Amino acid sequence: MASGNLKYWYLHEHRLFRNLSFSEIDALCILKKFKRSKKNEFVDLPFSDKERIYFIKKGIIKLISVDDNGEEQLIDILQKGDIFGDLNLERQSSDRELLKVVSDEAIICTFYREKLEEVMVKKPEFALNYIKFVGFNFKKLENNYKNILFKDAKTRLLLLIKRLIEKEQPLGNAYNIPKYLTQKDLAQLICTTRQTIITLIKDLESDGILEMSHKEIVIKDVDAINKFLENVK
Repeated sequence: MASGNLKYWYLHEHRLFRNLSFSEIDALCILKKFKRSKKNEFVDLPFSDKERIYFIKKGIIKLISVDDNGEEQLIDILQKGDIFGDLNLERQSSDRELLKVVSDEAIICTFYREKLEEVMVKKPEFALNYIKFVGFNFKKLENNYKNILFKDAKTRLLLLIKRLIEKEQPLGNAYNIPKYLTQKDLAQLICTTRQTIITLIKDLESDGILEMSHKEIVIKDVDAINKFLENVK
């Protein structure tokens, strides 16, 4: 496959872009090459006075903020297929957040928001898909807040683990998550303490559901996690 067509293939893989032609995707992509970043690098997103939207082709990225003491606060985890930026098409975010690569490599595509709007005007069915996509992601965000408010720490941890593995679509009942999240990260993501995370991990290891090592989190029983979450209101 010619290098010029790779970007089309990358975007066509995403369900949001599957109905666009090569020329329509070409109208979106403004980078001749995809931005590649290595593990532990902070992603240096290009400066522009125009608002951009970003698409993760490959890899896992931490969205973090850094306080005055240089301490990192984990906000979210972005994975392959995630789109981030000014998704609501209404206002530019004033948040100053950093992106740190935690996988071996990350590849990011970017395009101008105004180019996206042009395609939406010409292709109403794409505009509808985009609205559904954004609405679905806002719904997930709303559910995350509800989980933090109303669900216990064990349920929140298992919901997080399920989210981390579901995009990879594991074929069997076991799955290995590379150890890119520390106990502190896990605690920040589900709004609990590091000591609670240590206790929960020990309990889940005793139940034979997972095993945490220095290199990875081994999910031994994906079905057990799904079964537990099925009974959660």
